[in-house]
Amino acid sequence: MKKTVYTFLVLSFLSTNLFAQEHINELGVSLFSLETYKPGHFDFGIGGYINPLNSIVYKRALNEDLKLRGILIAEINASNLPDYRDDCNDCESFTHTANAIGLSAGAQFGRTYNKFSPYGYADLFYRYKDESAEYFNPWSFSSGQYSKNINSFGMRIGFGLEYNFTDRLSVTLEPYLSVAQEITNGEGNRNYVKLNWDNSKETTVSLRGVNILSLNVKF
Repeated sequence: MKKTVYTFLVLSFLSTNLFAQEHINELGVSLFSLETYKPGHFDFGIGGYINPLNSIVYKRALNEDLKLRGILIAEINASNLPDYRDDCNDCESFTHTANAIGLSAGAQFGRTYNKFSPYGYADLFYRYKDESAEYFNPWSFSSGQYSKNINSFGMRIGFGLEYNFTDRLSVTLEPYLSVAQEITNGEGNRNYVKLNWDNSKETTVSLRGVNILSLNVKF
């Protein structure tokens, strides 16, 4: 009888513990990002670019309202600066390549109301970007080229909105505002005037309309 009671208590504890831990993990894939008013691979309105499949997102719930989060970012043609339209609005030729990888970690706090879960978040991030470009305008005889890499360290803050299709499946939309310290190395020229970046440091502020639009699975 005692063994039966002990077995029942152990099974009850394990089942309760497993139930309490259900769906505390969340894994998502960002379908695309959108940064407006910037040059890039795909124009969107006045400048801007769309970057498909740009992030993998992992979140772990500490309680009903608080989640820890980590995001791995990989972007192709992730153009930022300079805006080549300022130098070469009517270029006959223009080539541009920019690839970026990054990692961020932080926390988010929010509540669930029926199927919607609004929240605010703050992340620390690191980003490395390798970028090169070359342009030529025969009408104005303007030309230029550059090749550089940029290391960025900073913080992102923002809000997000999650729509829960079921207990396990959801979609999330997040914009952000970031403040970062950028360290740039590289060289180039503009109209035959040499340009050089040697550990050039700059503090930048960036606003991205859609950082992630992710499809998520909870487990």
